[in-house]
Amino acid sequence: MINYTYAQDLKKHQWENRVVVIVSQNEDSRTYREQIREFNSLPKELKERKIVVYQVLPDRYKLTDYQIKGKDIDWTTSPTLFDKFVNNKEDFKVILIGLDGGIKLEKTEVLTTTELFATIDVMPMRRAEMKNKNR
Repeated sequence: MINYTYAQDLKKHQWENRVVVIVSQNEDSRTYREQIREFNSLPKELKERKIVVYQVLPDRYKLTDYQIKGKDIDWTTSPTLFDKFVNNKEDFKVILIGLDGGIKLEKTEVLTTTELFATIDVMPMRRAEMKNKNR
């Protein structure tokens, strides 16, 4: 398990939300835009799984919280998150961080909601959430 040595912004989600970090060198990149479209297509499913999404660019980032109506939070100017997650050889990366703060999945191409949900739905905490919901 990898500990949260990232920015404080992400630490506040531990045990509350699963975090998806979408990192891109360029906001006009096709892969980046496709990834955002993919997630925006299923807001209810993201909310159900307690997912928040950070869009991270070289000089700024934005949080999308599907738990809140009017979910987009304004861009914050800061290279901190970008510097924590990027490796200069990668133009794009998507990372899933579990409730415990550990990195559960990392990809350098679009992460489909199907793969994201399949990854989350086999996690012990998610299974407990689903069992409790069905009671």
